[in-house]
Amino acid sequence: MKNILTSLTLVILSVLITSGALSQEMEPASQEPPLTLQWVIDEALRSNPDIQADQNRWEAAQAAIPGARSLDDPMLNVHTWNVESPIQVKPDWNRSERRGVASQKVPFPGKLHLRGKIASENSEMVRKDWEEKIREILAQVKTAYYQLHFLYKSIEINRKNKELLEKFAKIAETRYKVGKGAQRDVLAAQVELFRIIKDLEVLEEERKSAETRINTLLNRDPEAPLGRPEDYTMHSLNINLRELDEMAIKNRPELQKFDFAIKKGRSTLDLTKKDYYFPDPEFMVTYMQTDNMADMWMSQVAFNVPWLWNKNRSRMKEAKESLQAAEADYSAVQNAVLFEVKDFWVKTINAQTTARIFSGSVVPLAEQSLKAALTEYETEKIDFLTLIDSERTLLTVELEYYRAMADFESNLAALERAVGVALTPGGP
Repeated sequence: MKNILTSLTLVILSVLITSGALSQEMEPASQEPPLTLQWVIDEALRSNPDIQADQNRWEAAQAAIPGARSLDDPMLNVHTWNVESPIQVKPDWNRSERRGVASQKVPFPGKLHLRGKIASENSEMVRKDWEEKIREILAQVKTAYYQLHFLYKSIEINRKNKELLEKFAKIAETRYKVGKGAQRDVLAAQVELFRIIKDLEVLEEERKSAETRINTLLNRDPEAPLGRPEDYTMHSLNINLRELDEMAIKNRPELQKFDFAIKKGRSTLDLTKKDYYFPDPEFMVTYMQTDNMADMWMSQVAFNVPWLWNKNRSRMKEAKESLQAAEADYSAVQNAVLFEVKDFWVKTINAQTTARIFSGSVVPLAEQSLKAALTEYETEKIDFLTLIDSERTLLTVELEYYRAMADFESNLAALERAVGVALTPGGP
């Protein structure tokens, strides 16, 4: 039986050595400079295609404003009458006429101003879409950055625990050889090592996926190298919920967009009323040349009759309904924004509290517990499984601490998007 256990031990050790070599090959290259959050943010603002697309839409909406304020194109009409042609060899009588007409339609006073105002308010709505997209992308970029930082820390912690377990395995093996330890202690250490090595392989794949996510947001090659995120000091959030609600109502681009939608709806309603009640004059000037007669000039004014058919009445009703819809949309978006603010505020505060508790008490206690367990194991006061439990506890609490840090920063980024402004010093 002892020979079988010894053979099993050799097999497991062989697997561990091979897997350990593989995990070392997968270790991120340290040639790249540290990856800073500011660089990632600047690159996203410069290169993200979604941000660029919304910026182009805003510039297009701006370009439409002068056109909305301009008059319609003037009309020129030139015609001749009773002139010789290849079809008609000789005119009916010896007199032909040439005529030129120039006309310009002029909207009733106030209509051009309203059209320009509508185009300007539409441009502001598009601009708010662009600002909202910036906030959305920044939140995604920060979340991806802090996730990548957490994965690097997880890999680092697991490697540190792997080295610690290798030390435990040597102690267990030495004690077994001298008859002071059990074979199961050696096997338990090796199994625990194998588990950590497999976890490292999974974490390496997740790290690559996180890097691909960042590269995609920055419009870079998905496989482009990224350095290791630099360590950071966790921010703090000291703003109450009421203050955040007020900030969101004042600054959230999505709310501002629907505020402009209401203004645009009112301007559109005013324009449809003017279109219904006030006709637009069209001024025409005619110049005529007639054989055997003096040249003549003629002027005239024409008016459309806007109230005769149902078209303008229908447009007025449509504008009223659109305005009411914009007002309802504003209320719905405001409710959704306030819910988002509270939801992310609660998550951020919880993550902040968790990180502080783990940093101030749980992690130091787990470290002390492992040191005490190692001393007691070496003096044969506890068994090996108790030592392994202490190691697992330290690994778990360290990972939970860095997970809480990443969750805090990610939820803080989402909270910044929800309120529409930066909540940290120097934040974009």
